[in-house]
Amino acid sequence: MNDIEFIYNKPINVYFEITIACDLKCKHCRAEAISERSPEELNFEEIKKLADEIRQMGSHLVISGGDPLKREDLFDILEYTKNIRLPVAVTPTTSPLASFEKIRKMKEAGIYALGISLDGSNAEAQDNFRGVEGTFENSMKVLNYAKELNIPVQVNTTFTKETLNEIKKIYYLLENNFSPPVKRWSIFFLIPVGRGKELNHPSQSEIKEILEFLYRKSKQSTFHITTTEAPFYKVFYILKEMEKGKIYKTLIQKNRKMAFGVRDGNGVIFISHRGDIYPAGFLPLKLGNIRENELLEIYVNHPVMKKLKNVNLLKGKCGKCEFKKICGGSRSRAYAMKKDYLEQDEACFL
Repeated sequence: MNDIEFIYNKPINVYFEITIACDLKCKHCRAEAISERSPEELNFEEIKKLADEIRQMGSHLVISGGDPLKREDLFDILEYTKNIRLPVAVTPTTSPLASFEKIRKMKEAGIYALGISLDGSNAEAQDNFRGVEGTFENSMKVLNYAKELNIPVQVNTTFTKETLNEIKKIYYLLENNFSPPVKRWSIFFLIPVGRGKELNHPSQSEIKEILEFLYRKSKQSTFHITTTEAPFYKVFYILKEMEKGKIYKTLIQKNRKMAFGVRDGNGVIFISHRGDIYPAGFLPLKLGNIRENELLEIYVNHPVMKKLKNVNLLKGKCGKCEFKKICGGSRSRAYAMKKDYLEQDEACFL
């Protein structure tokens, strides 16, 4: 099992927090967003330069926030990325700003997907978690807009002890009503950063319960099911398949879409609204700034990025694990909980 390496020589996705402004008050917010835009945000010309760099690398750009729709120049930016043929996805906040007309304009600007957050299966659960009344209704509207406009959607659901009971209900809501447009459902396992420090972690048994559910539904779902900051799901999936007599190396070859290997800083990189460069959105280790540094140079040569890609440096149970090359644990969770990004992932069930 140790002869397989999963190291990406360039980012597959560049995640860009285009603004910190947002009208919601989400309990888990990594960015600790505020209602107004920051004067420190990258301006239009700086974003064009960044887009050129990303295009040159052959990567995809994922525009997040805050709420991208709080930027008045969002559609100018999307028009530019369309002109240079840079693949772009956008994750708007499902506030009243996400009108049908604006979603339609995003499609006309050539986005390849929308990201939509859904943490509750009804108004009470979603609105409570997102901190603003009407958020669930807005989420349903945007999903219907995407359905009408034929825009592929990735739905993102945060998994905490508080949202545990909603996970299964959300699956059925999406499967029965929004498939299509939903192409991917990603379960974000809580990283205690930002406002998320106040939320509660699910227990080991609750984590395993959800992994079992995701595995079963992945066999019949009409959309792809993935996890974020829970790379041990890949190990769980492989072990379940091996119990059925399947061969390890064959499983690895046939399931490349699971993105094997450490994810934080390997195949992804994150840029804040100020232009600060981080290995990932949940791993707040500043590596440089795009106003001063080349993104690919940071990705390839920064000492932190090199260490993140070297699983032989991992500590604790992650360092000893025979599956570390296909998983590697969440480096973000290790840093958030132990202040050492090479430490073991405390959420892993193994």
